Amino acid sequence: MSADDGRVSGRLERLLAFRSFPGLRQVDSTNLSLLAEAARERRFPKGATISFPGEPVRAMHFIRDGEVALMRDGVPARKFRGGDIVGSIAAITRDPAGQHVVAAADTRTFEVERDDLEDALEESFPLLHSALRGMMRGVLASRLELPNDAGFSEPILEPIRPSADLGLVERVLFVRRLLTYGAGGVEAFADLARDMTEIRRPEGTILWEVGEPSQDSVLLYSGVIRCETERNQRFFLGPDSVVGGIDSIAGEPRWFRATAHTDIIALRGEVTELIDVIEDHPNLGLGMLRVAARILSDLHERIDRTALAGGGHRID
Repeated sequence: MSADDGRVSGRLERLLAFRSFPGLRQVDSTNLSLLAEAARERRFPKGATISFPGEPVRAMHFIRDGEVALMRDGVPARKFRGGDIVGSIAAITRDPAGQHVVAAADTRTFEVERDDLEDALEESFPLLHSALRGMMRGVLASRLELPNDAGFSEPILEPIRPSADLGLVERVLFVRRLLTYGAGGVEAFADLARDMTEIRRPEGTILWEVGEPSQDSVLLYSGVIRCETERNQRFFLGPDSVVGGIDSIAGEPRWFRATAHTDIIALRGEVTELIDVIEDHPNLGLGMLRVAARILSDLHERIDRTALAGGGHRID
């Protein structure tokens, strides 16, 4: 193998190459090697198709250099360059529609098969935590791009529920039905619910301000929370919402001001306790990752189609 063909031959060289990706910089070598050893080096000349529409995405690509474009209806909608990852969302969600991705320039990638990725995430908590944090940061960035309601347009059908004493059994049943946590085992939900604190706040209570540290989330059982961002977005979250979950898992400051629009009943959970439960129950974390990926996929499509309708395209 020649010294200038761009391939990474040694284990240390490959680990250093993977560590250049922003989301993996804090992952230790032992855990990072699970990805590095599963990766295959790929080259795509300009114009080559990396994944085809209508075919499930079976691998994700860590872009070393070059540029690729995500196509929608034959038009470039979103571009990715060195340091970016493409295909992870569609691979994690197992979207049968697939993605249409082409090389917009000569491109080199590390390709990791979907099954190898899931095995690595299940085996390595640091990788799972990094993936979940990165996915939530993507959700947060996309929410901030959507004007008016940040993409929270669903109507609140049952704003007020009868007051109830949320004991452990009631908490577990409540947490299990929340979309955010995906499908996990009863033990995982019990561990999660056991450490939560029930809170009741009157109308008008400010729960947090923009820019404050995000150390917890609020699982809203009854009532409505009004949310306002510095970008003049305003939206309302009702029962069965996990308020503050995006920023706390992403490790980012609060991105909206949260105010009790009505009297509220909720469960408050520390993000450190959630992460501890995920470490003990990785299936819970994988379920959350899949839910976040589906949400991010929907947000990306909405943003891209809005940009294309206006005659532009996304550059990421």
